[in-house]
Amino acid sequence: MQITPHSNLLIIALFIFGPFCLKAQILVSNTGSDPNTALVHSASSSAHPSYSLIPAPVSLIPGSGYFSASSVDWQVDPSLKSAADAILQLLQITPGKSSHSAQISLMLDTLLHTNREYYRLDIQPTSVKLTATNQIGILYGIQTLAQLAVTSHEGQIRIPACVIEDFPRFPYRGMHLDVCRHFFPVSFIKKYIDLLAQYKFNTFHWHLTEDQGWRIEIKRYPRLTEVGAWRSGSQIGPYANQKYDTLQYGGFYTQDEIREVVTYATARGITILPEIELPGHSLAALTAYPELSCTGGPFEVARGWGVFDDVYCPKEETFTFLENVLSEVMDLFPGQYIHIGGDECPKVRWKSCRHCQTLMKKEGLKDEHELQSYFIHRIERFVNSKGRKIIGWDEILEGGLAPNAAVMSWRGTEGGIAAAKSGHYAIMTPGSHCYFDHYQGD
Repeated sequence: MQITPHSNLLIIALFIFGPFCLKAQILVSNTGSDPNTALVHSASSSAHPSYSLIPAPVSLIPGSGYFSASSVDWQVDPSLKSAADAILQLLQITPGKSSHSAQISLMLDTLLHTNREYYRLDIQPTSVKLTATNQIGILYGIQTLAQLAVTSHEGQIRIPACVIEDFPRFPYRGMHLDVCRHFFPVSFIKKYIDLLAQYKFNTFHWHLTEDQGWRIEIKRYPRLTEVGAWRSGSQIGPYANQKYDTLQYGGFYTQDEIREVVTYATARGITILPEIELPGHSLAALTAYPELSCTGGPFEVARGWGVFDDVYCPKEETFTFLENVLSEVMDLFPGQYIHIGGDECPKVRWKSCRHCQTLMKKEGLKDEHELQSYFIHRIERFVNSKGRKIIGWDEILEGGLAPNAAVMSWRGTEGGIAAAKSGHYAIMTPGSHCYFDHYQGD
């Protein structure tokens, strides 16, 4: 994608992350409440300023008074010790009975609701009871407690009494971050994940490779980070001005850092979706390994944003390279899906490449769009053989969609609708609404 951002559920992110490359993503499937429910409760909540929650819960029944305590009597499922510790820290209280102890209960009940992310929060002046279908719901309940908590003039933490029932409308709720055009250290990635958890997102889409930089250590191919992670300058000012500085820019994440971030995200109920771009947006990789191109190079890591003609050539050594890269990626990220890009792949080099034209005749492909589909199909078969599935931008629909692929629809909503109608999962990321890289005015 050209400079890419992700989140239309989270208006505050426009102010926090506006200049960065991110996008919001939601799965098309509706697995929750009536579409208007959250809006109804958001409106009703506005009459009670103390109940300020983003996103609005499915149901909120206001109560009377506040929960506040200096000591508590616990009833906690043994598997929820870390959650209990989090509540203690939030409320600034210590466990232990006294004549004025409040009651706090954290329990799991798998039969409570059909939605696996459901939780119920019952807050009374002398008790807090949080029940969920699994630990994810407990995490969401704690985030809700944190948003409700207020500090009194005496410095005491108080939570307004209410009964909340909540579960998400969409099973996939994601935010994207492109660390290739603009690199962010692990410390920032963790802050980003904390914000996602705060607003009950469950997926972090980590865009790790691009024309402008390769950001993930691959042991088998060290030049990807020795060469591909660094560029000789960057685009500055408005895109239309096409101006550049001459400062070396770059960075990458070691595999140990990746594992650290994955563990951090998992503890907060967030799955990381890594993106390894192919067959286009691959100049950083081709600079390191030019033999994977149609022309043989030489190349340089892109300084500016945009779309570039040099892409992976669909020859056997390219597929071997990508399979080896993806094997290391899948070893690092345990989630079900791997994002393989598939967007904005010019066909200029393929049209004049003897190997590509020979391959098209051999495989009975009528044009270069079908050659891209052939490329995506081959990658999907490999990823499927490892027990995983692929997601691609909506260009992977061109020339025929891979059998098990999910589609992210960024060029409007049409691609997502087409994918869903053909029985595929679709994630809506339309640039018009979900991209934060657009100018806000003249």
